[in-house]
Amino acid sequence: MTDEASTDILNRLVPRLYRSLLQYTVECWPWTPSAESADGVSPEQKAIEQMASRQQEFVGRLVDLLSRRGVVVDFDNYPDYSELHYVALDFLLGRLIADEQRLVAELETARGAIHNDPPAATLVVELIAAEKQNLVRLRELASKVAAAVTA
Repeated sequence: MTDEASTDILNRLVPRLYRSLLQYTVECWPWTPSAESADGVSPEQKAIEQMASRQQEFVGRLVDLLSRRGVVVDFDNYPDYSELHYVALDFLLGRLIADEQRLVAELETARGAIHNDPPAATLVVELIAAEKQNLVRLRELASKVAAAVTA
């Protein structure tokens, strides 16, 4: 694959990450204050914010690679997630899990297509590992929330 073709793939990944549901969840602020902690921030919110922050770090790395290749990055807009503004945490976690599953599948496809571009392939492999960790963490959070709801 040419650098140009793999660069195009990377350029399409930027808005997918930058405008992911995980990022939207942090930016739209669906949280109510938590009585569980002194600062009013629930453990679930902290975990989601940490995952989103790590995802943003990868966006930065993608943008850096693309910038070194002379590419102007289009960050695009968020899809319409407005139906998720007033939902229960267990529902939101289900949607986050589904979005992360789709993202991992898209990254796996990208990895296969850019395997002849070592800098891009290395970055995407690291990104896949991070997103899979996010998926595990979201599933743990969902299990915890479900257990609390049924308790």
